[in-house]
Amino acid sequence: MSNDPLSTSQRLPTVPSSVPVFNCVVHVSHDAQGKVQGRVANLPDLICTAATERDLLAKIVKEFKRAVRECSEKNAPIPWVDPPKAKDPNEQTRLIPVHL
Repeated sequence: MSNDPLSTSQRLPTVPSSVPVFNCVVHVSHDAQGKVQGRVANLPDLICTAATERDLLAKIVKEFKRAVRECSEKNAPIPWVDPPKAKDPNEQTRLIPVHL
């Protein structure tokens, strides 16, 4: 009998170390009409708009994955912006770890 308080069925699943993880840095703001806009600060030209922040982040992560996956499939370098673009005073930053 193990001294581990969590049985195998209660443990959180882990991601194999071979799955790449990338940081998606998103600057989020709201426009005058109440829509939410986000721009990825560490990849160029990736901007999305949605009705809610949750919808925005789902949309922007999908586009982030697509862009990174395309580079990986072509064996092309990922065009990281380093350091990431600075946020504007009206923006908040979200850091999202993304698994491909």
